[in-house]
Amino acid sequence: MLPGATVGLLFGVWLFQQQPQLWSLTVWAGWLVVLITLSLIRFGRIPARVPGVPFSFPVQTLLRSLWLVLLIAALAFAYAQARAWWRLQSALPVACEQQVITMQGIIVSVPERDARGQHVDVAIVRSFNPSCPPPAKVRLNLYEQSYRGDAAKSVAVMPRLQAGERWQFSVRLKRPHATRNPHGFDYAAWCLANQIGASGSIITKAPMHRLQALVWQPAALIARWRARVGDRIERILGTTPASAVVRALVIGDDSQIARADWQLFVDTGINHLVSISGLHITMLASLGYLCTGWLWRLRPRWALRLPSTLAASAGGALVAVAYSALAGFSIPTQRTLYMLLTVLAMLSLKHRLPFSWILCVAMWVVLLLDPWAVMAPGFWLSFSAVAILAFAMGGRLRPACWWRAAIHTQWIITLAFVPVLVMLFNQLSLVSPLANGLAIPLVSLGVVPLAIAGAVLPFDFLLQWAAGLWQVCAHALVWLHQLPWAVAYLATPPMWAWLLAMLGTLVWLMPRGWPLRWAGLLLWLPLCLPVSSSLQPGQMRVTVLDVGQGLSVLVQTAQHAMLYDAGPVYNAQSDAGQRIVLPYLRHLGLRQLDLAVVSHDDNDHVGGMASVLSGIAAKQIVSSLTSDASFFTQLQQIHSASGIPASAIPRIACHAGQQWQWDQVSFNVLYPTPSLAPEVKDNDKSCVIQVVSAHGSVLLTGDIEQYAEHVLLESSPEALRSNVMTMPHHGSKTSSSPAFIRQVQPEIAIATVGYRNRFGHPKPEVMARYQALGSQTLRSDHDGAIVLDFTHGQRPQVIRWRAVEPHYWETTDQVVAGAL
Repeated sequence: MLPGATVGLLFGVWLFQQQPQLWSLTVWAGWLVVLITLSLIRFGRIPARVPGVPFSFPVQTLLRSLWLVLLIAALAFAYAQARAWWRLQSALPVACEQQVITMQGIIVSVPERDARGQHVDVAIVRSFNPSCPPPAKVRLNLYEQSYRGDAAKSVAVMPRLQAGERWQFSVRLKRPHATRNPHGFDYAAWCLANQIGASGSIITKAPMHRLQALVWQPAALIARWRARVGDRIERILGTTPASAVVRALVIGDDSQIARADWQLFVDTGINHLVSISGLHITMLASLGYLCTGWLWRLRPRWALRLPSTLAASAGGALVAVAYSALAGFSIPTQRTLYMLLTVLAMLSLKHRLPFSWILCVAMWVVLLLDPWAVMAPGFWLSFSAVAILAFAMGGRLRPACWWRAAIHTQWIITLAFVPVLVMLFNQLSLVSPLANGLAIPLVSLGVVPLAIAGAVLPFDFLLQWAAGLWQVCAHALVWLHQLPWAVAYLATPPMWAWLLAMLGTLVWLMPRGWPLRWAGLLLWLPLCLPVSSSLQPGQMRVTVLDVGQGLSVLVQTAQHAMLYDAGPVYNAQSDAGQRIVLPYLRHLGLRQLDLAVVSHDDNDHVGGMASVLSGIAAKQIVSSLTSDASFFTQLQQIHSASGIPASAIPRIACHAGQQWQWDQVSFNVLYPTPSLAPEVKDNDKSCVIQVVSAHGSVLLTGDIEQYAEHVLLESSPEALRSNVMTMPHHGSKTSSSPAFIRQVQPEIAIATVGYRNRFGHPKPEVMARYQALGSQTLRSDHDGAIVLDFTHGQRPQVIRWRAVEPHYWETTDQVVAGAL
């Protein structure tokens, strides 16, 4: 019955995490009363077997089992709700966002340092603002520039934050907020699972005082230990790619791994190895188990006091806990640790238990301690991998030799996870079996043990050996990645195709002798079917992506696609093109852009375009940029997905009068004029494009300000009329002049802005102008991605992604307060 109860637990916890809001006490308490009442009803009147059917199932037993599973699911739902309510109680009040709060806190993470400043996690111990209590743990940034961009303090006098210190400073905080796009990463959910209650910046112009050099608390001591180990690695190996990987493998800090290296790991399918993964923890725990057991058997007297099995389990557990502490007890590490400790405890019992029971108990432990685990792909991948291996390799009459077992295991995992990886990541690494076959033994049995031993022991040569082994592995990965068939990208399959593929995987995993076992792989074929456009000639779909403070718009017709801008650069390792735009294009199954438009040379518009063009080919680039723009320098350093240098993509200067038509949809460039003076600011050089279909039109305005608006009103006033427009310059007060928006007469006006952005966009007076005209105003920070389908009638169908996929952790304080 334990497997059935585990299914109920898993379903109940998962179902709660899909809820748009917390249930009120009366609602879910009422459901629990109903379920408990029904579960106590005896099914004595129901016959044990169906009359006239000699071999029917025991109906009474079956119904009782189903009711028990349902009751456990309801209890799990209620338990997850209670945990979520308790955690959300400590959230930063909405009214306190961006207010100055003076507080004391302990740095409990290894500080991350980059060109912008320092970034740390801080456990709050005291707040001097009673009306604005901060959460227990926040993520803070100490920037080398002030809030408005001017130098805050000289770098020479900027304090260097260290793990384990206690500080007093003033901060501005924001609640966790995620950009919301189809098939995108939810940062707010990640913060909830990791107990990050708010993020913000330290005010450098206010006093900052270090109150204590080292706080004698477990979290602070572990953070200081990890920081010193990281400093030792950097001191011995320098700031090299190998040093960054060794640092990630030893202390779990992957912030120094370059973006290009991460892409290499992802494309070759070994990114799960370049971190403190469950495989490494399990391997080290197994090593501790074997070594302790061997040592115990050498001392018979010890075995008389404590059985060697228990001693070996304790040794493996201690090694796992120590390595997890070195990783900072990150949430994925904690999940792996819970699983491992549960397995070790159950293996040490005198009675042999079925492996399915051990796996179920491990899942109970993980979900009871961390109900948010079901939102992490790693949770499903970890348990699925163990279950698949147990199912596919269990019950063998004759065990295979070790090398055949290793190859068999690798192929089982690689093929079994094909449908899962396509659904989650739209990517399939065709060289993954070769890359993992090389990297798993080299990293897990060579790099990781050498790196840990060299980091905690005074033997520098061990770290150097670990770095040398990794460089051998990296050279092989580069060679594999250069193969033309190394990576395949597939669109997100429909649910029916994915379920069919999972059924095919189950058939393929059946024991040898099962009829037509290999034919199960044929059920994968729907995953590879080309994506057919749902648009007809004359129709179009416009997606205004939520990229924060920036702009990115995808325009699709029946057979063509145009990307207008690609959002901002967030930091040296991340931009909107890499994190948002490119995953969305691959989710749709787009293999090529017919046109990439760069409206003008501002970071929040051009910042992510290089990343997009490195992952998907484009036929042409249209921009208002000069030939010496840094964007074109970036293109010279990357290759497009087609293998052609991105710098070889034809470039066309954007100017008024350009026209083309795709699938009976017209594209008209209205601005800038060819005679635009060179001294005009970049914003007023933005490329303005109007797209007209049989079912409506959209005006893409970039960052034009009142000068450009005036030119447009004089040069082409009649052409401006559009059903939908993006607000010029994100709703700035320097744009959206009354005369301009009266001429456009938009039914829908969209402001693409970041949450609580420092510019205050969109300005309230600008929003009031549109609303006075009767326009529907939408905001990307409130609505997420906005999809406009121009398919029927003269008004587009509007889809707001936050309304499509609402989550309870995005609710306001009032909803949370009234939930229980």
